Amino acid sequence: MNRSVKKFKAHGIDKKFLWITGILLLVGVTTFLSASLSIYTENTELFYAMLIRHLGFGVVGGIAIMILFSKLHFSIWKKFSTYIYIIGIILTFLVFSPLGFSHGGAQRWISLGFISFQPAELLKFAVIVFLSAWFAQYHDRIKEWKYGFWAFGIIVGLAVLPLMLQPDSGSFLLIGLVSFILYWLRGASWKHVIVIMLAATGALSVYAAFNPHVVDRLQTFTNPNSDPYGASYQIRQSRIAIGSGMFFGRGLGQSVHKFGSYLPESNSDSIFAVYAEEFGYLGSFLLIVLYSVFTFFGLRIARRAPTTFSQNLAAGIILLISVQVFFNIAAISGLVPLSGLPLIFMSSGGTALIVTLAQIGIVLNISKYTVIKKNR
Repeated sequence: MNRSVKKFKAHGIDKKFLWITGILLLVGVTTFLSASLSIYTENTELFYAMLIRHLGFGVVGGIAIMILFSKLHFSIWKKFSTYIYIIGIILTFLVFSPLGFSHGGAQRWISLGFISFQPAELLKFAVIVFLSAWFAQYHDRIKEWKYGFWAFGIIVGLAVLPLMLQPDSGSFLLIGLVSFILYWLRGASWKHVIVIMLAATGALSVYAAFNPHVVDRLQTFTNPNSDPYGASYQIRQSRIAIGSGMFFGRGLGQSVHKFGSYLPESNSDSIFAVYAEEFGYLGSFLLIVLYSVFTFFGLRIARRAPTTFSQNLAAGIILLISVQVFFNIAAISGLVPLSGLPLIFMSSGGTALIVTLAQIGIVLNISKYTVIKKNR
């Protein structure tokens, strides 16, 4: 049986986790401002609009919600997990309604007039919350086909369907991978794991056949010189920018490739290339260390969480953030195919940042109830 949270007395939040989050947020804001200088020189109005969205909505709004969520007991998310999941799916399907609009060939945004956002960012969290509640409720029956394999397939399948239609391959692959890791950590049967891997391979093959951009990304990954002024342009320019930073970098604000059309999406998807150009290999190494420490402290909170649900939720949130971060860095560095996933804390866009900080608030609340074993 799950341990009751009432048996555990609340203590202070995990200050180490809070500090590393604050450092990453500070580094992220600094890098965003530096990378956005190119927008300022070309379109001042667009620059200030981005500034308001990222700093006002993302940073200030995100910190406010993080503080609020750090005070809400984590059990409330289990209580409303079904509603959160349903709302997340409905909002994601709304991108195909008159409220939705496209950008860059993808239908991923909802506009309410005064604000626009990507519902996929909310959906990622919604899936993790619902799976955390499901795996907590049926943790002793997780190896059964009904409560394990089929439940996992239906929950994840319904969520990724609207993402595949948009298309948003990066988000649905992220949800699928993190959900699969969470399922595996909760004790999935090896039979279920093998079947899921085979089914996922087949589904991705069919998806790629109907979405040429996926094939283009795979081709540019295997051969970056295949289309140097087309599909391969972004990855080639990113690698050039990273290499030009050398060991110590050009210095803050001194990136050359962020200006003009040298580096596409320089303040969003490709922002790591700008950071690497300005801070060099040493700065890039230190940034990866910071993200790794963030992951370590976050997963430590999950391991010490008092209930099965809080363990699932904390682990799912940290994996959702960390996997996204390392896929972005690896993709821009040419180690994996481009995914279109943002670099959390850095990339332009308020939705991803505010949702991330809100989730960190939940992890901070869980950290208040962690069970710490004292050495005898």
